[in-house]
Amino acid sequence: MISDERKRKHTTTAVGNTVEEVSIIGTNEEYLRVEIRKALQPYEIIAKSHPGYHAEENIIMEAEARALTLYEMGASRPICLDCENLLATKNIEAKTEFSGKPSKNRK
Repeated sequence: MISDERKRKHTTTAVGNTVEEVSIIGTNEEYLRVEIRKALQPYEIIAKSHPGYHAEENIIMEAEARALTLYEMGASRPICLDCENLLATKNIEAKTEFSGKPSKNRK
């Protein structure tokens, strides 16, 4: 069983805001946690989780699939170098600090 401390250190939840006034919530886990799902507002949608992808990437894919335009994103943990570059490429403002490091899960 995975400890809560390990989950806390390795789970990211992120929120992307769109010009269409819809917020997209994503995670790097298989499913968005129940307590978060229960708190969602009508203008908030859940990004589909794709195995091996970061929360930020899942949000971007969801926005593109729904033809929504992201303009900012924040995450529960510092944003890795890979996602920092992706956000810059997509002109999405980060509201979270960057780690300055590549993802440990991608080699």
